Amino acid sequence: MGIFQKLRVITLGNLHELLNKTIDLNSPAVLEQYIRDLEDAITSMKNEAATQAGLIRTLEREVGDLQHNIDSETDLVKRILAGSAANKDTASRIHAANVVRMQKELPEKQAQLETQRKTSAAIDDAVAKLDAKHADMVNQARSLRRLDRETKAKEHAAGAMEAAGKIVSDIDGASIDDIKGKMQERHDVADVKFERAMDSVQVEEDPTTAGDVDALLATLGSK
Repeated sequence: MGIFQKLRVITLGNLHELLNKTIDLNSPAVLEQYIRDLEDAITSMKNEAATQAGLIRTLEREVGDLQHNIDSETDLVKRILAGSAANKDTASRIHAANVVRMQKELPEKQAQLETQRKTSAAIDDAVAKLDAKHADMVNQARSLRRLDRETKAKEHAAGAMEAAGKIVSDIDGASIDDIKGKMQERHDVADVKFERAMDSVQVEEDPTTAGDVDALLATLGSK
């Protein structure tokens, strides 16, 4: 196994570990870090997927070129053998040796191509799984953030209601009646003070005009 193939195997192993990792959903911070790790892995793997897909094209072209060269050299050997050149035996052997060499190389190249296709497919599959996992984690993170906001709002509301309840419990019905009674008592005292004040400011009738007032009232009352 080549160094690059080993690196791919290690990368895929790390991805599987990341996908199978158990996340503490009770810790938003842990979930957020996991999402960031996924995003980094997705970016890296998409770049790797593009590289592997490019290598498939390279190998396909090399296999095609090798097969074309085999066919061309084979045709050349046939033409040399069919000819009448003095050195046709030597020339045909030289080109036949090229054909044999390339025919041995072709299966190895085809095997590399097949391995490369499997590797590329595995990485594409890993990218798809990472994308799905990322989408699921993002949705869970949103749900946790929404739940956190609702929890804090309810906690604040509960605190305010507890404070209000304490105020209400401190002012019971007996306290209210006592306050009302004291206020009524003050009101009664104020009435008495007001009446006495009014009496103190009454104007005494002038005795010199009393007779004229009585005569006017009698006249007005008879009409």
